[in-house]
Amino acid sequence: MRIRDLLEEVTEAIFPSNIYCIVCGSLIDRSRTYSLCDECVTQMHWITGRTCSICGKALPDTYLGRDSDGRPVCYDCQMRSHDFTRGWSCLTYGLHEREVMMDIKYNGKGYIARKMGDVMFDRMEHLIETALSESMLPFDMVIPVPVSQKRLAKRGYNQSELMARQFVKRWKDFAREAETVTATGCDVARCLCPVLETHVLVRQKETTMLRSLNPEERRLALHGAFAVAPALQHRIIGQNVLLVDDIYTTGATADACSKVLLDAGASAVYLLTLCSGGNRRPKED
Repeated sequence: MRIRDLLEEVTEAIFPSNIYCIVCGSLIDRSRTYSLCDECVTQMHWITGRTCSICGKALPDTYLGRDSDGRPVCYDCQMRSHDFTRGWSCLTYGLHEREVMMDIKYNGKGYIARKMGDVMFDRMEHLIETALSESMLPFDMVIPVPVSQKRLAKRGYNQSELMARQFVKRWKDFAREAETVTATGCDVARCLCPVLETHVLVRQKETTMLRSLNPEERRLALHGAFAVAPALQHRIIGQNVLLVDDIYTTGATADACSKVLLDAGASAVYLLTLCSGGNRRPKED
């Protein structure tokens, strides 16, 4: 067992993370899903219906926007192309989702990010189950969007990495429980689970807060922000990458990361985000 995993188990035993609801603080028991009380779990904006076939945003049933192939596409993806192939998202970013993200990013509650890694796995479980049954690996590696060294030092962790780490852990556990045997007889958890890579993609410059910027300003701010570590470039050549991030709005961050990964030799980049913005009609000029 890795030292990191051992420390997490010891910390969890001494300071249980699932005795209070992560949104409202109500006392709960260990059976509550994602450490959410019964009321808060119903008020989260779970994405379970129609989604944009490109970015994964939730789409209302009344929305009719489609691409040339007839697939549902959100307003934003109709207006601009993306460097990633396809995205999935778990929640629409609302009031409760904002509370969760604020606690993770600014209140030192990194343990909540691991709960959100469980959310990510459950969102993708059907795809993963299909992959195991067909002995196929849809993604070769999982790469979290990196934060700057300044923010990492202040926060103590990269929330996207914590989510990605839990996501991969759940995938490995699921593969072992499935007791699938591959044609080569190798360990399923190794053969049919993507590798977590936390050092391949690096953030090489600090950027201003993006939430106050429009889509074009975001893209300009992120120009040159990410890079692939030269010494590790060989690891991603020809690989299908699943990029993991906390929040998706315009796709500027996802595109900036995807572009450098593709330029470095990745075959394709897919995207998994915890939260995404709503399908808002663009303002008229």
